[in-house]
Amino acid sequence: MTFVIGLDIGGTFTDAVAVGPAGTLHTAKTPSTPPDFEQGFDNALEVLAAQAGLTVEGLLAETGHVAHGTTVALNALVTGQVAKVGFLTTKGHGDSIAIMNVEGRYLGLSPHEAQDTLDTRKPAPLVPRSLRLEVTERVDRDGSVVVPMDEREVREHLRHLVAEGVTALAVSLLWSFRNPAHERRIRELAHEVAPGLYVTLSSELTPRIREFARAATTIMNAQVGPALRAYLDPLEGRLRDRGLTGPLLVMQGSGGTVAARRAPEVAITTVGSVLTGGVVGAARLARLLGHPHVVSTDVGGTTFLVGMIVDGVPVASAGTVLNQHPVNTPALRVHAIGSGGGAIAAVDAGGNLRVGPGSAGARPGPACYGQGGTDPTVTDADLVCGILNPAYFLGGTHRLSTDLAAKALLERVGVPLGLDAEGAAAAVVAVQNGQTGDLARKVVVETGHDPRDFVVYAFGGAGPMHSFAYAAELGAEQLVVPLGPTAGVFSAYGLAASGVTVSAELSDPAPLPVD
Repeated sequence: MTFVIGLDIGGTFTDAVAVGPAGTLHTAKTPSTPPDFEQGFDNALEVLAAQAGLTVEGLLAETGHVAHGTTVALNALVTGQVAKVGFLTTKGHGDSIAIMNVEGRYLGLSPHEAQDTLDTRKPAPLVPRSLRLEVTERVDRDGSVVVPMDEREVREHLRHLVAEGVTALAVSLLWSFRNPAHERRIRELAHEVAPGLYVTLSSELTPRIREFARAATTIMNAQVGPALRAYLDPLEGRLRDRGLTGPLLVMQGSGGTVAARRAPEVAITTVGSVLTGGVVGAARLARLLGHPHVVSTDVGGTTFLVGMIVDGVPVASAGTVLNQHPVNTPALRVHAIGSGGGAIAAVDAGGNLRVGPGSAGARPGPACYGQGGTDPTVTDADLVCGILNPAYFLGGTHRLSTDLAAKALLERVGVPLGLDAEGAAAAVVAVQNGQTGDLARKVVVETGHDPRDFVVYAFGGAGPMHSFAYAAELGAEQLVVPLGPTAGVFSAYGLAASGVTVSAELSDPAPLPVD
């Protein structure tokens, strides 16, 4: 096979890269097509195939594998469009996900949000009480069965949940990571009672100590697994019909990929996938250039992303936080703020200029797109400042309107602040540069590193235009921008450069060697 394809669907643009013989590179950047993201996928393939002088069928027939970054699982959680989940746990522990732990009301909050205890709230339980059922069983910390499981009770619970309309089941029993037999038997019974029911077991997804975090991760996986399956199965089928014989791989938050047929089983691991492609690509480029310490920065249409590479290895964490709930799956440590090219600029009631976190997205997009958008964005400001060429947007496939950009900036920013359009544009760019520089500095300095030891890598559609400012703000001494069109689709390049990974965990409590 000749080609490897990386395809990354973001909120604003869909990026694609096809790496061909002898390292030849074909790139595509097309508008994303929410809510039908599959159309954006197909559009990007059409552009890649045309560049390679092939039909899409010819390109896919010569492709070894396709690596895909998707926001399906993340979008489901953010919008609340998730599966109706039933939860089975050990008797006496049905309320553990509501009680949470001491971090519950603070988890995932910024220092500013958490500073006033009276204003903090626990999030709503992931599963309502009526769908949280308790099973008579008990395994101790050594994995020994203390109380045998009541299978008749389990069948009754399953019938009740099915009658309540659940479409997915999460199972998290005490100490199941030491002995998963009861959880596995529940899955067998679930398939007998309700064939086709989506089932997630904590002992397989996250065999890690800490009851609440394990249960929360298992439930969220069950919430998004069916949606990811509903997206990937038709997508893979369509690629097969058009000639792909190699695997379709899906990016995970850990920086590795998983086969599309398995991805729905570990759907929660794909939530951070759109954040990690650029870091993986930066790590590969850093090895080639001999840079051991790198700050990876990606200015996309919606967000500004910062990751770190230390001693040649992307910095990772054992878990993340989503909607104030812990996620017990390994992930690259990528920090994000809503300060991308589509970030909307507005003047608040106090007369302060704010840029982001709201985004104009792909539709209607910035005012300069001429698609009906009236909110001024960073892209509009770049255009009015002369940073962006109106005749060469998306490789010359889309012409931007400087007049529409100036009009939006004047009305929404200039008039409230007493500035003309050019002054308003300069103010928006200054605020965006300040925000991105602040985040980059925070990520590096607060982890105990010296910015002067790091090289800044800048990519994404708007990264090269703003990188000089935030690199200077950070205090870095070197800046690298990937050559040519690669910079704008570098996350897709990272997908193409990624490998298949398998994560294995063992949680085995042991006594301290106290003398």
